[in-house]
Amino acid sequence: MSFLCRAGVAATRSTRVVQKRFGSHAAHNGPEAPPTNEGFTSDGFKVILIGAVGLIAWSRIDEHLTKQGEEKHPFTRYIEYYMRSEEESNRLNEQHMKLAKQNADDKVLFDGAQRPPKVQLRCPDLLSNASGRCIEAGANINVADVVAKYH
Repeated sequence: MSFLCRAGVAATRSTRVVQKRFGSHAAHNGPEAPPTNEGFTSDGFKVILIGAVGLIAWSRIDEHLTKQGEEKHPFTRYIEYYMRSEEESNRLNEQHMKLAKQNADDKVLFDGAQRPPKVQLRCPDLLSNASGRCIEAGANINVADVVAKYH
């Protein structure tokens, strides 16, 4: 029965959030708060004002630069200077296609290759043991004509 009582008490509790109070005595908001100093001196207004003046100045400079006759705009000259020519782009594309075809041929070759069959040994740890009498393999007999048979 006690768990029902606790559930009822938990259901009736309020979920009110208490605001955190800081150590200062002055009110920062509400009717007692001092008036804030508002003006057009914040950083946002400065950036907007400088940006507007800069756009107006750039439009005047741009008009002057484009009225010089046969000369191209500085942005156009900059782009043409650093842009690749069509012949060089075609050469790079052809080289890339050759390398991609060679890579595809190598992939077909390597994927179609078969691995050598695995040899299952009964006691592979015996291969790492040395001879009990320190006799090397082939020291007593000629092993040149030995044929390895795994199966």
